Amino acid sequence: MNFLLSETDKRAFVIAIVIAIILFLILGLIGVAVRHTMLAQAKRADSMMYDVAKTHVVNSTQEFRKLGLKKNNRAFYKDSIPPFLIALVGLIVYLIANLATGEWGRNPFVTFGELFISFDWEEEGLFVEVFGMTLLSHWPSVLHEPVFIWAHAAEYLEVVLWIVAGVYYLYCAQAYISRAFMIHSRSVKVYEKSLAGYNANEDVVSKLDIKADKPVLPSD
Repeated sequence: MNFLLSETDKRAFVIAIVIAIILFLILGLIGVAVRHTMLAQAKRADSMMYDVAKTHVVNSTQEFRKLGLKKNNRAFYKDSIPPFLIALVGLIVYLIANLATGEWGRNPFVTFGELFISFDWEEEGLFVEVFGMTLLSHWPSVLHEPVFIWAHAAEYLEVVLWIVAGVYYLYCAQAYISRAFMIHSRSVKVYEKSLAGYNANEDVVSKLDIKADKPVLPSD
C-alpha cells in the first residue's frame, strides 16, 4: 500500500501514530492513578465503618448506608477544605495584583499561556485527507515561544493555585464516589443472608441429640 501514499501522507500517518501513542500513555497513567485512588479510598471506607459494624451500632443494610452516607459526607467536607483554601489564596493574589496595577480587564489564563509554546493550527496545508481521514501533514509552525515576564508573575501564581485547587478538588470528588461505592457494596454483603451451601436435611440432623446408645427412631 505504500506506493499509493505520497510523502505527505506517510508523514501524516507517522504523526497520527505518535499522537495516538502519547494519548494512550496519558490515559493509561490517568487510569492507574484513578485505580490507586479507588483502592485507597475503599480501604478508608472500610476503616470508617468497621467499628460501628463490629460493635453492632448498626444492624441493618439501611442503617449502615445512612450512617455511611453521613460519615462519607463529613469526610468529603473535611477533604475539600484544602482545595478551597488554595483557591481562596489565588483569589486574594488576584485582587491584590489588580488593585496594585489597575488592570482588571486582563484575563490571567491568557497571560499564563505566555509560559507555553503556541502553534499555528490555521496554517495552510496543515491537514490532509488520507482514506477519508483528516490527519496532520506536518507539525504546525510555532507562533509563540515560552517567555517569563516578571510583571506578570502574580497572574502566573494565581492560575497555578487555581489549577492545583481544581485538580485537588477533583481528587476529593473521586475519593468521595469511591467510598460511596464501597459503603453501598459493604451494606449488602455485611448483612447478606445467603443459602449458598446450605442443606436443610443436614441442619435437622445436626440439631438432633444422636448418640450411639440413643439412635434415631425410624420414621413411619
